[in-house]
Amino acid sequence: MKLTGEPRARLAALLTELEALGMVGVDACAGPAAGERNDPRYAPYPPDAVVEALIHKRETEFIRARIEAKRLSGDLLAAEQRTNPQKLVEVIDGTDAVAQRYEQVQRAAVKQVKAIDKPPYTVDPVGPNEIERERLANGVEYRVIYTPESLAIPGKRDVVRQDAVLGEQARVLENPPTKLVIVDDEMALMPLQGDEPGMTAVIRPSTLLDILISVFNNCWEQATPLHADRESCDVWPRLSDADRHLLTLLAAGLKDEAVARYTGMGARTVSRHVARLLRTLNARTRFQAGVHAARRGLV
Repeated sequence: MKLTGEPRARLAALLTELEALGMVGVDACAGPAAGERNDPRYAPYPPDAVVEALIHKRETEFIRARIEAKRLSGDLLAAEQRTNPQKLVEVIDGTDAVAQRYEQVQRAAVKQVKAIDKPPYTVDPVGPNEIERERLANGVEYRVIYTPESLAIPGKRDVVRQDAVLGEQARVLENPPTKLVIVDDEMALMPLQGDEPGMTAVIRPSTLLDILISVFNNCWEQATPLHADRESCDVWPRLSDADRHLLTLLAAGLKDEAVARYTGMGARTVSRHVARLLRTLNARTRFQAGVHAARRGLV
């Protein structure tokens, strides 16, 4: 302490503050030098460890602040809704505005995002959802139901497989009732007209939101799981991309005529391919082949 020229009391306070920040610690093995008082001796921690600890502390503070802000927003919204019920549903008009709100609600997710993915789209359907991947890395759960029409878009299945590796839980279902996004069971986005995604409603806590949550949960139970574990299946090398595409549609329960419509093949050609796949997968029915393949990671 003498070398600094600072008063002992001020140095003691500064060292205590640095210790609280995790930048220095008391060296229990070091005793006082000859002629010095029996003051604690401090040693600095490695800079990289100090910075890492400070970053972790700051991240924890941000997470707590986000949760608290969400709680306060919920309280304010509930109070406003009691006096102004029109706030329960907000209508967003315009594809750019809808895309922007979709990003906002994903970033606000703390626990879970549920979605029904079906055409038409306000954003590129085969472009990776970078916000989803960021939220997955932060522990937010994603459950997504895809339609056969969505998976039939060139390049879409590759994106779905990549997202599955990152943690997305994906299923496929033919003809779910609506396109839908639900965040933390506290807010939902749903197009007001199925063929016009640029007119979308934001639904906040209400009986309507409860119904939408129930709709999604029922669809999720009916949907067929999709997996991307190629190594777990010994027949994978014998299946082409076209075969996997066909199996995805079969897993959703589509008949030959519907498969032909989605793939552009003739109905007889579809029947021949289906018969071959049934033999390959040792399945008795089309639906059994699709489900069997999906559960073994083939689609």
